[in-house]
Amino acid sequence: MLNRDNAHSRQLDREKRAREQAERLLEQKSRELFRQATERENALKALTQSEERYRLIVELSPDAILIESEGKIAFVNDAARHLFVENNGRMLQGLSVLEITTAKFRSQVADSIEALRNGAEPSHSEEIALRLDGSPFEVSVKRAFVTYEGRPAIQMVVRDVSERKKLESQLAYQATHDSLTGTSNRASLFAHLSKSLIEADLHGLPVWVAFLDLDRFKQINDRFGHQVGDQLLITVTKRLTHVLRHTDLLGRFGGDEFVIVMKGSPTETMSTDLIERLMNSIREPIKIEGNHLRVGCSFGVATYPNDGKTADELLANADAAMYRAKQTGRNRCQFYNSDIQAHLLKRSSIEIALADILEREKLFIEYQPQISLQTGMISGAEALLRWAHPELGRLTPDEFIPIAEETSIINRIGAWVVRKACEQIAEWEQHGLGQLRVAVNLSARQLPELTLSSIVESALISSGLTPERLELELTETLMMSDVALTQKTLQELKQRGVQIAIDDFGTGYSSLVYLQTLPLSSLKIDKQFVQALSDDAKHTSNQIVITLIKLAHSLNLRVIAEGVETTSQLNFLRQHGCDEIQGFLHSRPLRANDFSSVVKNHSADQWLAL
Repeated sequence: MLNRDNAHSRQLDREKRAREQAERLLEQKSRELFRQATERENALKALTQSEERYRLIVELSPDAILIESEGKIAFVNDAARHLFVENNGRMLQGLSVLEITTAKFRSQVADSIEALRNGAEPSHSEEIALRLDGSPFEVSVKRAFVTYEGRPAIQMVVRDVSERKKLESQLAYQATHDSLTGTSNRASLFAHLSKSLIEADLHGLPVWVAFLDLDRFKQINDRFGHQVGDQLLITVTKRLTHVLRHTDLLGRFGGDEFVIVMKGSPTETMSTDLIERLMNSIREPIKIEGNHLRVGCSFGVATYPNDGKTADELLANADAAMYRAKQTGRNRCQFYNSDIQAHLLKRSSIEIALADILEREKLFIEYQPQISLQTGMISGAEALLRWAHPELGRLTPDEFIPIAEETSIINRIGAWVVRKACEQIAEWEQHGLGQLRVAVNLSARQLPELTLSSIVESALISSGLTPERLELELTETLMMSDVALTQKTLQELKQRGVQIAIDDFGTGYSSLVYLQTLPLSSLKIDKQFVQALSDDAKHTSNQIVITLIKLAHSLNLRVIAEGVETTSQLNFLRQHGCDEIQGFLHSRPLRANDFSSVVKNHSADQWLAL
């Protein structure tokens, strides 16, 4: 009985433990199922939130976002609707991507989409898209493969880059074009010329480089102001462009300098007709702000390959030819040649030696006598500057003064000449040669200098010369370059007692109004008119000289004729009332000692008897 009870008790214990174990397993399983269910619920919630967040980001994106699936646009955000201008019932959804792409880029877009479907990496390109109203615009497009609603798709992020492209275009234009005239600038010109030379070398073609400079542009700019000067440059640019061929390139090299690059066929030679038409277009009168302006130009032309093999060489040689054209009279065209090369070497030698010209004491002055036709006496002398160059020998002012004018050395040279001339006249007086007058030429760069009056004052004080014995000679072109400044400066000198002469009268652009207002003492008739005098009383040169003498006397000016070489010229001038003459008929320019001897041995009676 007892054994049976014990067995039964053990059985119950086993069943209890089994039941408890089963309950524990069941509870554990239940907790695991609950955890899994919770995770699934959280994951589903997170997925929903993620999709909602993605959709919200897409909808609020400032970039246009489109999704293409199975060949049609399946989704677009508001930015895309705005960018592509959905209106009048036409919608993006349902269209093919190619329908909103210009024909030029359709093949490229189709290839990009196909590559993405085949596993290619996301792409980025710039294209021209079409709005729904048909207007094209530039876009940046990023494409990537995605899954949309369980189907393979292509997502496109589109941004309008029209303004950026416009700005880039403007910046590129500004980098290669002159801001005033709109022509190519110096850097662009050089690049174009270099490229043209490569092409010319490959195909055996000639290239011509023309260097153009406007004559006396600075005088117009100074007189009428920079606004008028700018308008003049713009007008000249339009005229040149109208004449040039479409294959020619015009560029502004700087200031009033332009460069034209012209290409030709293998058998073509440079036509002077084109240059002449260009020059004629510039010569035509220009009306700006009520001012009627006339401006000429000087051309220099260099040819590839004869005159240079590189862009630098051609530009330098065309510039040298242009400079030579200016030196030989302006308003003309000069082709580069070997003589110009020799001239360049000479100029270079002069430039180097100018640096210390005063310290090396190579400058000297020669004096040409001026004779009074009333008394027959030597009344004065013109001081003529000379230079004993160490390599080139004796040089005249025409050979080195224009170069000196490009640097500040001209002011030191001018001051030296005024001082030396005053000292020499004072010395001659001390040696009994009488009260001679000395005429000193002023350079174009000296008149605007604020120190001119003080230079003259210093020379007069140091030499002890009275102001009336000093005469400053200025060309009419120089006087008219800045009338207001000229009047002010000359008035100061005139009040001091210095005499003022207008030199080379009739060879520039005269203004009788200014002759009346400027404080002049005398007028010099240029030698080209004197040497053209003829036995024919009606000859043009005769009439010009007679008119100039009468004009000067009507303005109470003394008349001096230069370049007198024959007795017939002398008699004509004497007959028509010329006051003084100078020239080879009496004497060549002389060194100081020789001049002194000529004055001492001069016979007024003998001279009057000629």
